[in-house]
This record gives sequence, structure tokens and C-alpha cells, in this order.
Amino acid sequence: MQNLEEDIRRILSEELKKSSVETKTVLTDAGNNGIFKTVDEAIAAAKEAEDIYIDKPIAFREKVLTAIREGFRPYIETMAKNIKEETGMGTVEAKIAKLNNALYNTPGTELLQPEAETGDGGLVMYEYAPFGVIGAVGPSTNPSETVIANALMMLAGGNTVYFGAHPGAKKVTRWTIEKLNELVYEATGMRNLVVSIEEPSIESVQQMMQHPDIAMLSITGGPAVVHQAMISGKKAVGAGAGNPPAMVDATANIDLAAHNIVDSASFDNNILCTAEKEVIVEASVKNELIEKMQREGAYLVTNSSDIERIANMTIGSNGDPDRKFVGKDATFILDEAGISYNGSPKLIIMETPKDHPLVMTEMLMPVVPIVSCPTFKDVLATAVEAEGGLHHTASIHSENLPNINQAAHRMNTSIFVVNGATYVGTGVGANGAHAGASALTIATPTGEGTATAKTFTRRRRLNSPEAFSLRSWEA
Repeated sequence: MQNLEEDIRRILSEELKKSSVETKTVLTDAGNNGIFKTVDEAIAAAKEAEDIYIDKPIAFREKVLTAIREGFRPYIETMAKNIKEETGMGTVEAKIAKLNNALYNTPGTELLQPEAETGDGGLVMYEYAPFGVIGAVGPSTNPSETVIANALMMLAGGNTVYFGAHPGAKKVTRWTIEKLNELVYEATGMRNLVVSIEEPSIESVQQMMQHPDIAMLSITGGPAVVHQAMISGKKAVGAGAGNPPAMVDATANIDLAAHNIVDSASFDNNILCTAEKEVIVEASVKNELIEKMQREGAYLVTNSSDIERIANMTIGSNGDPDRKFVGKDATFILDEAGISYNGSPKLIIMETPKDHPLVMTEMLMPVVPIVSCPTFKDVLATAVEAEGGLHHTASIHSENLPNINQAAHRMNTSIFVVNGATYVGTGVGANGAHAGASALTIATPTGEGTATAKTFTRRRRLNSPEAFSLRSWEA
């Protein structure tokens, strides 16, 4: 009898294992790890997953986030190399830093703590609930980083995600989404929390924006696509353009300012939207700043014809930066302009007037003009003009507290950095986890600023007028 019972237990155990393996195989094949042929198919899969995910406890969401954070860890360097290879922009070292930032500095469910008020009138409680299926669009400048950061924030909020890849980074974006689905399935058994399509296009993004099962939009891109999101009739978070000025006044620590500006403006060859795009400096310290920036690895172009050649070469006829030079090395740009240099400069600088095209254009390449102003009042006014009311990012290098206060108030940007590299505003660097965490979606046109999990939730209110208050009770 004992042997018979043992045989039955063994057979049942084997059947259970077989069933589990067969189920896993079927789910793994479904949707090709989150990638579908059409927008409708992808969104339908995300909606089906959302109908299950919305009922899962917070601990389940945490399990999903942990699977993503830990699962991508062995692939970071390979991903950085693949992004560089496919897009042709930036540097591998910077992309490793950005991927680490997206994975390990992006806050999760801890930001969604409920708020409660109690008193003689009972209980009022606020909680943060999911929207549903969110439609997201990312740039080619941060393809995998944006997928990961958006996924962590949106999944933490209880949503699922349709992600519209940039055609210029479709291979690495697809790989990232497939790997994410694989990691989440292995940890939880759920599939299609993040989905996309095989061949991304402008038309597919437009179709996604109008789809009835997309509850909210999160768009990182140029003015045109952000505008389309804002007129879609849906709740939209729009991360638009920026032209961040770096201000340097007469009281600044010039050694530190030179180091921070060169380090940050050359980081990933200046493709971060937060990167210093122009320097506005008080005249009394201009020469010292330029000299020390050169010591930090910047190359100073002094010939006026060379400056104009760079401007004409790197700015297209439509007034936008020429994609041939976006995110390229400083040496590549100097070579193309026929300008000789020594060593391996990582940033190109030049003096220009404040209305020069290089000042007024978001260049997205390691070319940074320097504008000299007689007083700090002029520095601030010029910085406001150059920033163009985009409300994105600005920085100041100063030891004068009133100047810092005035500049922070007047610039009115989503990110304002004092005596530091502007990439810390995105969470990159040693201060990331302690200085606001990662910020790869910076919603300036729609006003949310640096997005978090809370950005992708609905604030819901519960009222219980009969109770609950521990401070008083009246029967």
C-alpha cells in the first residue's frame, strides 16, 4: 500500500511538472515576447494583461519590478554597445551610466503611499490607482533607457504599456521589450505587461494615440509628436525640447564650473535634453573660464570663419540640428569642418553673440557656444532668452546666494542645478538616488516635470463619514 501511494504521488508530481512546462511554453510563444504585427493586436494583449494586473497586490508589482532590475543587470554593457552601434550616437560609457540610472534609480511603488485625514467628520483617504494601458513613445537618443524607466514607473502604478519605438532604434528597443517580458514571465507567469509592434512607424504612433483602449499617453520626442498627444483628447504627459543654459557669475568657483560644464556637456556627446547647450558667463571671469575649460578637454575655435562653417554644417536648412552630427564625437565634427586639432578633444567651444544660431538652437552635439555679459543681470536675462520659455533645464555656477535664488526663480525650469553637472538632474552620477532619482521623462509642455510612478496614476478619494478616527468617538 505504501509503495502504491508513493507511485501515485510520483505520477501526479510528474504530471504537474509536465503541465507547468507546457503552459510556460504556450505563454512564451504568445505574442513573441510582447511583440505583435499590428497596433490593435498589441494593445489588445496589453488590455488583457491589464485586466489581470490591476487586481494584483502591491507585492506582485514589486516582484515584477525586481525581476526587471535584477534581470537586466548582466546585459547592461552589451545593451550600451548595441545602442551605440544602432543609433551611431553618444558613447558606450555614458550609456552604461544611463542604463544603471534607469534600472536602479527609478523609484517604484514606495511613492504611492496613501494619504489620510481623520476627524469628527470621519475619514478621507486618497490613493493612487492605475489608468490602464498607457501609450508611450520614446526617442532614439535614450531608447532602452526610456523603455526601462517608463516600464518601472508605469508598472509600479499598476498600468500596462504599449511602447512606440523610434524607427532609428527599433532593434535595440525590440530586444529590450522582449527581454523584459521574458524576465517578468519567468518571475511571475505574466505576459505582455509591455508590448510593441514589429515595424514601428509614425502612422502606428498616430493609430496608438487614437486607440480607444489607450487610457493615457506619455510622449518623449519632438514638438510635433508632443502636440499630437496634447490634442488627442487623452490625458497626456509630454516631454518636449529644451535648450539649457549654464550661467557662470563672477563669484563662481571657476575650476569647478569648468570641470562640471565640460564633463556634463560632453556626456554622451550632449544628446541628453538636460545637457548644457550654451554657457552665459559674466565678463570678468570669461577668460579664466575658457582657459580652464580647455584644460578639461574642450577645444576652443577662435577663427570666425571656422565658427560659421561649424554652424552652417551642423544646422540644417529647416533650423534643426543636422542628424549627421547629432550625438557624434567632437573630433568627428572638427574633422568634417576641416579644423585641425591636437589630442582628443571631447567638447567644442567658441565665443558668439547671444543671438547666434548655435546659442538659440538645441544642438544635441558636443558644440557649446559661450556668451559674455557685463553683469549678472545681463547673464540672467540672456539665459532666459536662450532657454526660450521651454521650462526644461538650467544651471548656475555661483557662490552668491541671492544670485542663485533669483536665477532659480526667474528661469522657472523643471530642473535647476546649482554648482553641478546638469546630468545629475536626470539622476545620473553618485547623487542620483539621493537627488530626486532618475528622470528620463521630463514633462515640460504638460507641466508634470520629472515623471515618477505617481505621474502615471489617478488620485482617488474615499470618504467614510461614520468612521474612522482614533482621537474621538461619538455614538
